[in-house]
Amino acid sequence: MVGRLVLLCLPSFAASLSLLLSGSTSKIRAISLDVTGTLVATKEPVIKSYHDAALWAHLPDPPTQDEMKKGFKIAFKERCMESPCYGGVEGIAGREWWRETVARVLHHAKPDVKYTQQEFDRYFRRVYQHFGSPGGYAVLDDAKNLLESQSTSELLLGITSNTPTRHMESVLPMLDIHNHFKWFACSQDVKFEKPSLEIFDASFAQAKFWIPDLQKDEVLHIGDSYAADYCGAKRFGFQALLLDRSDNPSVVAYQDWIEAPDYEGKTVEDVQANTIKSLDEVVSMLSL
Repeated sequence: MVGRLVLLCLPSFAASLSLLLSGSTSKIRAISLDVTGTLVATKEPVIKSYHDAALWAHLPDPPTQDEMKKGFKIAFKERCMESPCYGGVEGIAGREWWRETVARVLHHAKPDVKYTQQEFDRYFRRVYQHFGSPGGYAVLDDAKNLLESQSTSELLLGITSNTPTRHMESVLPMLDIHNHFKWFACSQDVKFEKPSLEIFDASFAQAKFWIPDLQKDEVLHIGDSYAADYCGAKRFGFQALLLDRSDNPSVVAYQDWIEAPDYEGKTVEDVQANTIKSLDEVVSMLSL
Protein backbone atom coordinates (compact mmCIF):
# COMPACT_ATOMS: atom_id res chain seq x y z
CA MET A 1 0.00 0.00 0.00
CA VAL A 2 1.32 3.43 -0.94
CA GLY A 3 0.75 5.86 1.93
CA ARG A 4 2.25 8.46 4.22
CA LEU A 5 4.50 5.90 5.90
CA VAL A 6 6.54 5.91 2.72
CA LEU A 7 7.78 9.39 3.60
CA LEU A 8 9.81 8.06 6.49
CA CYS A 9 12.36 6.45 4.20
CA LEU A 10 12.71 8.89 1.31
CA PRO A 11 15.91 9.28 -0.70
CA SER A 12 17.55 12.61 -1.52
CA PHE A 13 14.71 14.95 -2.46
CA ALA A 14 16.84 17.32 -4.53
CA ALA A 15 18.17 14.41 -6.56
CA SER A 16 14.68 12.98 -6.96
CA LEU A 17 13.36 16.31 -8.18
CA SER A 18 16.06 16.72 -10.80
CA LEU A 19 15.45 13.19 -12.04
CA LEU A 20 11.70 13.76 -12.14
CA LEU A 21 11.74 16.91 -14.19
CA SER A 22 15.03 16.70 -16.09
CA GLY A 23 14.24 16.79 -19.77
CA SER A 24 10.63 17.82 -19.12
CA THR A 25 10.92 21.25 -17.51
CA SER A 26 10.50 22.89 -20.89
CA LYS A 27 7.11 21.18 -21.13
CA ILE A 28 5.84 22.70 -17.90
CA ARG A 29 3.87 25.77 -18.85
CA ALA A 30 1.70 26.13 -15.75
CA ILE A 31 2.00 25.37 -12.03
CA SER A 32 -1.08 24.61 -9.95
CA LEU A 33 -0.69 25.08 -6.20
CA ASP A 34 -2.61 24.02 -3.14
CA VAL A 35 -3.14 26.76 -0.54
CA THR A 36 -3.35 25.63 3.10
CA GLY A 37 -0.22 23.76 4.13
CA THR A 38 1.50 24.50 0.83
CA LEU A 39 1.46 28.28 0.46
CA VAL A 40 0.06 29.43 3.79
CA ALA A 41 -0.47 28.20 7.34
CA THR A 42 -2.21 29.58 10.39
CA LYS A 43 0.01 31.87 12.44
CA GLU A 44 -0.78 29.88 15.55
CA PRO A 45 -2.47 26.52 16.13
CA VAL A 46 -6.18 26.64 15.26
CA ILE A 47 -7.07 25.22 18.66
CA LYS A 48 -5.22 28.04 20.46
CA SER A 49 -7.14 30.60 18.41
CA TYR A 50 -10.46 28.96 19.28
CA HIS A 51 -9.51 28.79 22.95
CA ASP A 52 -8.26 32.39 23.08
CA ALA A 53 -11.55 33.52 21.50
CA ALA A 54 -13.49 31.71 24.23
CA LEU A 55 -11.50 33.55 26.90
CA TRP A 56 -11.95 36.87 25.12
CA ALA A 57 -15.71 36.31 24.83
CA HIS A 58 -15.91 35.42 28.54
CA LEU A 59 -17.70 32.16 27.87
CA PRO A 60 -18.74 30.63 31.18
CA ASP A 61 -16.83 27.42 31.89
CA PRO A 62 -14.87 27.68 28.60
CA PRO A 63 -13.44 24.50 27.08
CA THR A 64 -9.78 23.76 27.76
CA GLN A 65 -7.45 23.51 24.78
CA ASP A 66 -7.56 19.72 25.01
CA GLU A 67 -11.37 19.77 25.03
CA MET A 68 -11.37 22.22 22.13
CA LYS A 69 -9.01 19.99 20.16
CA LYS A 70 -11.32 17.00 20.61
CA GLY A 71 -14.36 19.09 19.73
CA PHE A 72 -12.81 20.57 16.61
CA LYS A 73 -11.67 17.22 15.24
CA ILE A 74 -15.15 15.72 15.58
CA ALA A 75 -17.06 18.78 14.41
CA PHE A 76 -14.92 19.52 11.37
CA LYS A 77 -15.19 15.99 10.03
CA GLU A 78 -18.94 15.88 10.72
CA ARG A 79 -19.54 19.09 8.81
CA CYS A 80 -17.28 18.15 5.90
CA MET A 81 -19.20 14.90 5.53
CA GLU A 82 -22.74 16.27 5.85
CA SER A 83 -22.17 19.58 4.02
CA PRO A 84 -19.14 19.13 1.74
CA CYS A 85 -17.03 21.90 0.28
CA TYR A 86 -17.72 24.40 3.06
CA GLY A 87 -21.38 24.61 2.12
CA GLY A 88 -20.77 24.74 -1.62
CA VAL A 89 -22.68 21.53 -2.30
CA GLU A 90 -25.52 22.50 0.02
CA GLY A 91 -25.63 26.00 -1.42
CA ILE A 92 -25.18 27.93 1.82
CA ALA A 93 -22.82 30.80 2.54
CA GLY A 94 -19.39 29.97 3.90
CA ARG A 95 -20.04 32.05 7.00
CA GLU A 96 -23.15 29.98 7.80
CA TRP A 97 -21.16 26.76 7.29
CA TRP A 98 -18.56 27.92 9.77
CA ARG A 99 -21.20 29.17 12.21
CA GLU A 100 -22.71 25.70 12.47
CA THR A 101 -19.25 24.11 12.59
CA VAL A 102 -18.09 26.33 15.45
CA ALA A 103 -21.33 25.58 17.32
CA ARG A 104 -20.55 21.87 16.94
CA VAL A 105 -17.02 22.44 18.21
CA LEU A 106 -18.38 23.86 21.45
CA HIS A 107 -21.00 21.12 21.72
CA HIS A 108 -18.46 18.32 21.37
CA ALA A 109 -15.92 20.10 23.55
CA LYS A 110 -18.40 20.77 26.37
CA PRO A 111 -21.47 18.56 25.82
CA ASP A 112 -22.91 19.37 29.25
CA VAL A 113 -22.66 23.13 28.87
CA LYS A 114 -25.34 25.11 27.05
CA TYR A 115 -24.28 28.58 25.94
CA THR A 116 -26.84 31.29 25.34
CA GLN A 117 -27.37 32.71 21.87
CA GLN A 118 -25.74 35.96 22.95
CA GLU A 119 -22.71 34.13 24.33
CA PHE A 120 -22.31 32.06 21.18
CA ASP A 121 -22.76 35.05 18.84
CA ARG A 122 -20.04 36.95 20.69
CA TYR A 123 -17.71 33.95 20.55
CA PHE A 124 -18.35 33.05 16.90
CA ARG A 125 -17.77 36.59 15.66
CA ARG A 126 -14.41 36.67 17.41
CA VAL A 127 -13.36 33.37 15.82
CA TYR A 128 -14.56 34.39 12.38
CA GLN A 129 -12.90 37.79 12.63
CA HIS A 130 -9.59 36.23 13.62
CA PHE A 131 -9.34 34.01 10.54
CA GLY A 132 -10.23 36.95 8.33
CA SER A 133 -7.56 39.17 9.87
CA PRO A 134 -3.79 39.56 9.37
CA GLY A 135 -3.35 37.55 12.57
CA GLY A 136 -4.95 34.48 11.06
CA TYR A 137 -2.54 33.30 8.38
CA ALA A 138 1.05 33.71 7.19
CA VAL A 139 2.76 32.88 3.93
CA LEU A 140 5.30 30.09 4.42
CA ASP A 141 8.91 31.15 3.77
CA ASP A 142 9.60 28.75 0.92
CA ALA A 143 6.31 29.72 -0.70
CA LYS A 144 7.43 33.36 -0.65
CA ASN A 145 10.65 32.33 -2.34
CA LEU A 146 8.83 30.38 -5.04
CA LEU A 147 6.35 33.15 -5.80
CA GLU A 148 9.04 35.84 -5.87
CA SER A 149 11.23 33.71 -8.14
CA GLN A 150 8.39 33.47 -10.65
CA SER A 151 7.37 37.13 -10.60
CA THR A 152 8.92 37.71 -14.03
CA SER A 153 8.55 34.16 -15.34
CA GLU A 154 6.40 33.12 -18.27
CA LEU A 155 5.08 30.20 -16.23
CA LEU A 156 1.39 30.48 -15.43
CA LEU A 157 0.56 30.05 -11.75
CA GLY A 158 -2.84 29.11 -10.37
CA ILE A 159 -4.69 27.69 -7.38
CA THR A 160 -6.39 24.31 -6.96
CA SER A 161 -7.48 24.05 -3.36
CA ASN A 162 -9.91 22.45 -0.90
CA THR A 163 -10.64 25.79 0.73
CA PRO A 164 -13.54 28.20 1.20
CA THR A 165 -14.14 31.00 -1.27
CA ARG A 166 -13.00 33.45 1.41
CA HIS A 167 -9.44 32.20 0.95
CA MET A 168 -9.54 33.23 -2.71
CA GLU A 169 -11.25 36.56 -2.21
CA SER A 170 -9.91 37.74 1.15
CA VAL A 171 -7.06 35.68 2.62
CA LEU A 172 -4.78 35.63 -0.44
CA PRO A 173 -5.27 39.37 -1.14
CA MET A 174 -4.77 40.17 2.56
CA LEU A 175 -1.45 38.30 2.41
CA ASP A 176 -0.64 40.19 -0.82
CA ILE A 177 0.06 37.10 -2.90
CA HIS A 178 -3.07 36.99 -5.07
CA ASN A 179 -1.42 38.86 -7.93
CA HIS A 180 0.93 35.94 -8.52
CA PHE A 181 -1.95 33.79 -9.77
CA LYS A 182 -4.04 33.76 -12.92
CA TRP A 183 -6.67 31.23 -11.88
CA PHE A 184 -8.41 30.18 -8.69
CA ALA A 185 -10.26 26.88 -8.34
CA CYS A 186 -11.51 26.23 -4.82
CA SER A 187 -13.80 23.49 -3.59
CA GLN A 188 -16.56 25.77 -2.33
CA ASP A 189 -16.93 27.39 -5.77
CA VAL A 190 -16.54 24.19 -7.80
CA LYS A 191 -18.70 22.09 -5.41
CA PHE A 192 -16.18 19.26 -5.66
CA GLU A 193 -12.98 18.78 -3.71
CA LYS A 194 -9.65 17.15 -4.41
CA PRO A 195 -8.96 14.39 -5.29
CA SER A 196 -12.08 14.47 -7.50
CA LEU A 197 -11.58 14.78 -11.23
CA GLU A 198 -14.11 17.61 -11.33
CA ILE A 199 -12.06 20.16 -9.39
CA PHE A 200 -8.93 19.45 -11.43
CA ASP A 201 -11.01 19.74 -14.59
CA ALA A 202 -12.32 23.12 -13.40
CA SER A 203 -8.77 24.21 -12.63
CA PHE A 204 -7.53 23.08 -16.03
CA ALA A 205 -10.38 24.89 -17.79
CA GLN A 206 -9.48 28.14 -16.04
CA ALA A 207 -5.81 27.71 -16.94
CA LYS A 208 -6.71 27.14 -20.59
CA PHE A 209 -8.33 30.57 -20.73
CA TRP A 210 -4.81 31.99 -20.47
CA ILE A 211 -3.10 29.30 -22.58
CA PRO A 212 -5.73 27.87 -24.97
CA ASP A 213 -3.50 25.07 -26.30
CA LEU A 214 -2.34 23.97 -22.82
CA GLN A 215 -2.14 20.19 -22.33
CA LYS A 216 -2.71 18.37 -19.05
CA ASP A 217 0.84 17.05 -18.85
CA GLU A 218 2.13 20.62 -19.18
CA VAL A 219 0.65 21.46 -15.77
CA LEU A 220 2.58 20.69 -12.58
CA HIS A 221 0.46 20.48 -9.43
CA ILE A 222 2.14 20.85 -6.03
CA GLY A 223 0.48 20.19 -2.69
CA ASP A 224 1.03 18.69 0.74
CA SER A 225 -1.68 16.01 0.67
CA TYR A 226 -0.73 12.59 -0.67
CA ALA A 227 -4.36 11.64 -1.37
CA ALA A 228 -5.88 14.96 -2.44
CA ASP A 229 -2.97 16.65 -4.19
CA TYR A 230 -0.55 14.04 -5.44
CA CYS A 231 -2.79 11.11 -6.33
CA GLY A 232 -5.65 13.36 -7.41
CA ALA A 233 -3.49 15.37 -9.79
CA LYS A 234 -1.74 12.31 -11.22
CA ARG A 235 -5.04 10.57 -11.89
CA PHE A 236 -6.29 13.64 -13.75
CA GLY A 237 -3.20 13.75 -15.94
CA PHE A 238 -1.19 16.59 -14.43
CA GLN A 239 2.42 16.18 -13.42
CA ALA A 240 2.65 16.34 -9.64
CA LEU A 241 4.95 16.83 -6.68
CA LEU A 242 4.10 15.86 -3.12
CA LEU A 243 5.30 18.46 -0.62
CA ASP A 244 6.19 16.70 2.63
CA ARG A 245 5.46 19.18 5.45
CA SER A 246 5.74 16.58 8.22
CA ASP A 247 8.64 18.50 9.80
CA ASN A 248 6.70 21.77 9.94
CA PRO A 249 4.66 22.04 13.17
CA SER A 250 2.52 24.85 11.76
CA VAL A 251 1.08 22.59 9.06
CA VAL A 252 -1.73 20.25 10.11
CA ALA A 253 -3.54 17.75 7.87
CA TYR A 254 -7.22 18.35 8.61
CA GLN A 255 -8.86 16.15 5.96
CA ASP A 256 -6.90 13.05 6.92
CA TRP A 257 -9.83 10.76 6.10
CA ILE A 258 -9.62 11.29 2.32
CA GLU A 259 -8.81 8.11 0.43
CA ALA A 260 -6.12 8.22 -2.24
CA PRO A 261 -7.30 7.28 -5.75
CA ASP A 262 -5.29 5.03 -8.01
CA TYR A 263 -3.50 6.34 -11.08
CA GLU A 264 -1.48 4.73 -13.85
CA GLY A 265 2.01 3.85 -12.63
CA LYS A 266 1.22 4.23 -8.93
CA THR A 267 4.05 2.69 -6.90
CA VAL A 268 5.99 3.42 -3.73
CA GLU A 269 8.98 4.31 -5.90
CA ASP A 270 6.92 6.82 -7.88
CA VAL A 271 5.81 8.60 -4.72
CA GLN A 272 9.36 8.66 -3.35
CA ALA A 273 10.77 10.03 -6.58
CA ASN A 274 8.21 12.82 -6.69
CA THR A 275 8.33 14.00 -3.08
CA ILE A 276 10.07 17.19 -1.98
CA LYS A 277 10.64 18.71 1.44
CA SER A 278 10.56 22.37 0.44
CA LEU A 279 9.33 24.59 -2.37
CA ASP A 280 12.90 25.92 -2.50
CA GLU A 281 13.71 22.73 -4.40
CA VAL A 282 11.26 23.81 -7.08
CA VAL A 283 12.91 27.24 -7.17
CA SER A 284 16.31 25.59 -7.72
CA MET A 285 14.97 23.34 -10.46
CA LEU A 286 13.26 26.17 -12.31
CA SER A 287 16.39 28.30 -12.20
CA LEU A 288 18.45 25.69 -14.08
